[in-house]
Amino acid sequence: MQVMDEQKRMKIISAAAGLFASHPFHKVLLSDVAEAAAVGKGTLYLYFDSKEDLYLSVLYSGFSSLLGHLREQVDENHDPAENLDMMIRETISFAYQNPHLFEVMRTIPGWEAIDRSKWDVKRRELKSLIESVIRQGIAEGIFADSHPEFTARYIPGCVRAVLLDGIETIDREMLTMHILRFVRTAISVREGAC
Repeated sequence: MQVMDEQKRMKIISAAAGLFASHPFHKVLLSDVAEAAAVGKGTLYLYFDSKEDLYLSVLYSGFSSLLGHLREQVDENHDPAENLDMMIRETISFAYQNPHLFEVMRTIPGWEAIDRSKWDVKRRELKSLIESVIRQGIAEGIFADSHPEFTARYIPGCVRAVLLDGIETIDREMLTMHILRFVRTAISVREGAC
């Protein structure tokens, strides 16, 4: 039995991320991933059950990085509106850096059967982080929101919903400004708070 090497696994994920970011899911071949990672194709199967498993690992790794980045950037000494703006901008940036995310989630056969427990944990972490910033704003009188737990779900949901029809048809900055304005209008208390 071969011992798993985490550096090799991350090298494969990194190579796959580059290919998936520049090509639609169905056009990326495992042989291309193996070549880009400088490993044998059989090695891929030691770490990943299928192309779908590899892709989901790439997305999970990226999503985990996004959460880590957001945690590092959220500053409790900053205005909660600044933190919320940053979180919205970074979430949209993540979506644009992973352009085929929504296509794959719709088209992977058996996506519903995939164990999503790791994903669910990360989604809850993102919701919790957004909610904590909103609650801080409520406590400081910047935001008014009777259900910050819902608003924390709406923000990533807005990004996902808008991009379902295809990322290439939507201007990134326009989307960012629209969602920022939408959220600001919904929960701002004082003029210019957001």
